[in-house]
Amino acid sequence: MNSYYQSLIHEIEQLMDESKWSLAYDLIHQELSMPYVPMDIMEILQNKEISDGLNEEEKECKSYLQVSLPRVDEDKLLKWIHGTPVQQEKAVSELCTMNLRAHEYEVQEALNALIPNEFKGELIEALMEQKIDTPYKILKNGLEITFIPSSILTMKEDPTLIQTKKIFYELLSNDNPAFYQFCLRLLEQEVLEMRPFDFVDIEPESLAKSIIRLVMDAFGQSEEFLAFMKIKDLEEVDELPLLIERRGENDAK
Repeated sequence: MNSYYQSLIHEIEQLMDESKWSLAYDLIHQELSMPYVPMDIMEILQNKEISDGLNEEEKECKSYLQVSLPRVDEDKLLKWIHGTPVQQEKAVSELCTMNLRAHEYEVQEALNALIPNEFKGELIEALMEQKIDTPYKILKNGLEITFIPSSILTMKEDPTLIQTKKIFYELLSNDNPAFYQFCLRLLEQEVLEMRPFDFVDIEPESLAKSIIRLVMDAFGQSEEFLAFMKIKDLEEVDELPLLIERRGENDAK
């Protein structure tokens, strides 16, 4: 149990010992309302006993401790996973708010389904955020990949992505803040398309140049892009084939 949950459980128990039932209830309610609660912590919160002779607030607190979180309509969720693109997006959004340790089957079904890679990437990001160490499978570029979400580098940890953002900032944040924001957004989309892979084997200069080119092309500034790269001494840097430029064709693979 990490230090946060140790402190939380200690504080709840201390409030109960002091008969501060309302404050204890509020802490429990706040924690169990979070999208993700580790299974061991959930069991502690739900199974903790309070002494007999309870007043109304104590009964409310005890009943909350013993109640399960609301059941998800799993049949509806599975129907959405294999439904229309709108339903699939809704299914992934719904899954991302859940304790995914309790929904391994639905997660794997979503990863198996013909869902856009960007949506699958969002689901993988949720698995990473919850530090899930269950292995999952996904078909990527015609190959079946087995991955463990907790072992994937996050955007805040991946050195390539950190450096790519730094390049965007240095090149664009002052002179063209709008392009800077567009580049950050496209980088996030590229990350989602790429999951479950990280970017450690990719050169940040190449990634940054490719995304800047895509943004400037979208604004009809292809010639200006070449001049800009020359000024910034990035003319000789190789570009990368971006996954976000091949959306749709990637989703079927």
